[in-house]
Amino acid sequence: MKRGPLGALPQLSRNARRALVGVGALAFLNALALVAQAVALASVITTREGLPLLAVAILARAGLSWATESAAARAAAGAKEELRTQLLAKSFERGPGWIADRGTAELSVLATKGLDALDAYFTRYLPALVTAVIVPPLAGAWILFTDWPSAVLIAVTVPLIPVFAALIGWYTEKRVRKAADVTELLSAQLLELLRALPVLTVFGRAEQQAGAVRQIGEQHRKATMGTLRIAFLSALVLEIAASLSVALIAVGVGIRLVHGDMTLMTALVVLILAPECYLPLRAAGAAHHASEDGLEAVRRVSEVVVDEGSFHKPEVYESSPHQPLVRVRGLRVLRRGGFAPDGVSFDVRPGEIYRLEGASGAGKSTTFQVLLGFVEPTDGTAFVAGDIAYVPQKPAFAAATPRAELELTVPGADDVEQVADEVAAVHLLDRQITDLSTGERQRVAVARALLRVRHGATVLLLDEPTAHLDPVTSRKVDKAIKRASDTAAVVLASHREKEATEDETFARVVTEETQAERPKRLPIPWKGAGLGVLAAVAGIALTALAAHLIARAAEMPPILTLSVLVVGVRTFALSKGVLRYVERLVTHDETFRLANKLRAELWLRLVRTQRRDGLQRLVEDTDTVRDLVPRVLLPPVVAIGAGVATTVLFAFIDPAAALTLGGLLLAAGLAAPAVAVWMERRASTKLARGRRKVARDTINALVAAPDLIAHDAHHRLLAQLHAEDVELAGQTRRQAFGTGAATAIVLLATGAAALICATTGNPVLGLVPLALAEPLAALPLAAQQRRALREASARLQFDAPERPEQPRGKRIRLENVDVRWPGATEPTLRDLHLDVEPGTHVAIVGPSGSGKSTLFALLLGFLQPERGIVELPRATWCPQEPMLVSTTVRENLRMSGQHDDEALREALRKACLPEWTDRLDTVIRPDQVSGGEAQRLALARALLHDADVVLLDEPTAHLDEPTARRLLEQLRQDGRTILHITHRPDEAARADLVLDLGTAAYR
Repeated sequence: MKRGPLGALPQLSRNARRALVGVGALAFLNALALVAQAVALASVITTREGLPLLAVAILARAGLSWATESAAARAAAGAKEELRTQLLAKSFERGPGWIADRGTAELSVLATKGLDALDAYFTRYLPALVTAVIVPPLAGAWILFTDWPSAVLIAVTVPLIPVFAALIGWYTEKRVRKAADVTELLSAQLLELLRALPVLTVFGRAEQQAGAVRQIGEQHRKATMGTLRIAFLSALVLEIAASLSVALIAVGVGIRLVHGDMTLMTALVVLILAPECYLPLRAAGAAHHASEDGLEAVRRVSEVVVDEGSFHKPEVYESSPHQPLVRVRGLRVLRRGGFAPDGVSFDVRPGEIYRLEGASGAGKSTTFQVLLGFVEPTDGTAFVAGDIAYVPQKPAFAAATPRAELELTVPGADDVEQVADEVAAVHLLDRQITDLSTGERQRVAVARALLRVRHGATVLLLDEPTAHLDPVTSRKVDKAIKRASDTAAVVLASHREKEATEDETFARVVTEETQAERPKRLPIPWKGAGLGVLAAVAGIALTALAAHLIARAAEMPPILTLSVLVVGVRTFALSKGVLRYVERLVTHDETFRLANKLRAELWLRLVRTQRRDGLQRLVEDTDTVRDLVPRVLLPPVVAIGAGVATTVLFAFIDPAAALTLGGLLLAAGLAAPAVAVWMERRASTKLARGRRKVARDTINALVAAPDLIAHDAHHRLLAQLHAEDVELAGQTRRQAFGTGAATAIVLLATGAAALICATTGNPVLGLVPLALAEPLAALPLAAQQRRALREASARLQFDAPERPEQPRGKRIRLENVDVRWPGATEPTLRDLHLDVEPGTHVAIVGPSGSGKSTLFALLLGFLQPERGIVELPRATWCPQEPMLVSTTVRENLRMSGQHDDEALREALRKACLPEWTDRLDTVIRPDQVSGGEAQRLALARALLHDADVVLLDEPTAHLDEPTARRLLEQLRQDGRTILHITHRPDEAARADLVLDLGTAAYR
């Protein structure tokens, strides 16, 4: 692993190498302009000559600053684009198993927020680092030419700064890695909470998790602040060392002026250039902490990219028309202490459908994983000939709509609608995938696989493709699979018996749910702002006192009369660094606490609204607010405070100079932000939206990795992500162009103020305006990012009114009830009547889209009725998607409440999982258990909850017939009211009451 200030970045990124050369050339030109400006300014103050040279130098420095900022931002955008592409490409190369082990949330954070930290590296650290290599030698050489004692002092003190920076940097390296680990852990834990949010809400534990969200955020705050204390300490040491060194030089120059050993012009040149020998080193050290997050991300990307590992691919062989396309011999895979599958052998030829048999957990899904190359067999062999199409138990999608997903799978296909029609999914093509039910998603996955078979795939793997479909749709899908077997070898795992019916019903289209998002005013971190003003004023006072010291010394007074000024210079040299250190700590602590508060409040809003984009809001948007509050809200306060203080100082010295300075500062303070916003053309807002889209698409791609790799669509998706990155880089360049232009305006304004005030002959008036460039330079970026901050704040603080708690009875009673999903054009259920006595077993049947899940949403309180009388008891829920989290079996079951281990074991036995009673401490991952096992774990969790009604959403969809029958018999003995959504007629026949939502009476 490459170390040092650049890490592995130059080896991984061509843009980084080009940036080094470009920024180096600009830094050299800037050094020459700096020396020219110092000489010209000193000449104007002392002799009123050199105005043309000073004007040219000011213009040159402004232009070079603009060019440097633009070049650095272009390099940052290009480097992130390169590294993100490499990271995602290598992640897909290493396979879905590795992605799951590494964690989709952690990888997405690394690919987005982690690499976004490179902005600070390129825009702040790299220019400062290159400048530190070029400017101090050139400025020091000029000082050596004019005043060798000052040059000797600089030569002795300058090396102390990189030594201190290196020592503290080595100490903080491990802390930065720990903070990066905590950041990834934060995202992973929040993702787990969001995955379980619906069931936590049903179990009445979602609002309690706001405390867990606060605790996670507090851990992140403490870990990050621990790192920042050390990192900012580095900046403090560098600030004090540089300021005291400049103070010593100023005092030494003053003493030599008193004794007549040097001229005032030489003294002024030394005073102007001496800080420039320290400033780049100090800036590089101070910016190093900002670069550490980016370099840590680069280190982590390098660990992935450099590693040559890749996932096991199945052996592919040439097959003749009479030979099998799939050949499995003695396949065994070790799994949780046993083999599943255990010695499976079979052949499948073109035109054949091979049905994998076995109970839930017997290894059917694992067999598919071996055929796809995602799992390496413990024993035996698996051979595949030709391309594969695949329908998993839990399909995942990378595109926003089914049509886009199918076009991603087979680009340019002209038979998308025809294939969708085969599985009754034409009406789903242009809906948002996030709005689809489980059965609808299953149909889209089948259509995706059939489209691939139509375009050349010779092997079709189907893992329970009709598990969540009604008999009508299931029959249609079975026919489509049968037609596909004419040209492909089909391997099918299913627990369902074929149903025979020809009726069809289509699902209702629901428009996307929206909530009002109105930005609310964020609090300004006033403590940090006040300290920032004091730190800026201390820096200005240091420059003013040093200039006044030299001016008084040039008059050759008694040396004792300068003692007060000497003490003042040293005092402000120390206080500037200390105030800046405290201000940074206080500001960051305030903003982290604000982010934690907003995150906890957002969680409660998500509980009330059940929004699907919670992870981006909890992580991306809260981090955006946290990062932008000090960048947007503080700079105007600091700039106004520093400008007013300096103008008041000038008013005491020369009212005309004060008017000039005040006018130019006001013009710069208004014009620079306006130009930045105008020239970027809302690039900052588009950039923020683009980053959100890249983050969303990245995590979608990682979640859908198995489906994408199986269909060889990941290359096309990576190309799409790369195109998004290119567009994002363009927005970054436009933003940097505007920021650079605005920075140039600030330098021109402060330079013009120095030029005009220098003609008074007063060194204080001539030098102090240059010190105002730093607080003013933050205004353009603050103006550009204000809109992005408002949008992120609005996404955190959207309207989510609390819903009144419904009175709960013992029975279910619905009279004349209409229910509509938010954004839907019409009610899903209209004039619904239902009266269920306690202890009744109700089977709910009907085709997809008839309102079965809508009824459950009403009973669970997720939807409120538009009209009618509603009487509901307390309910527990086993959803279609088990919503397990990556923790122990015990903690998954305790999501429904605090229970002792014996109660947990009894629930597992009721859920027909007696073999799991000794696995309470086993850490599970949702992708490491079979579909049937996951459903039964979710059922055990539901049975533990103290409720009067048990809502079951296809609990037997992934179970074999004997296990499903035994499970339902166990549930009937529970004694509670059961509402059971099913697509199996034999299960409905055994219920006390059948509610068919497909009939006209209920539609």
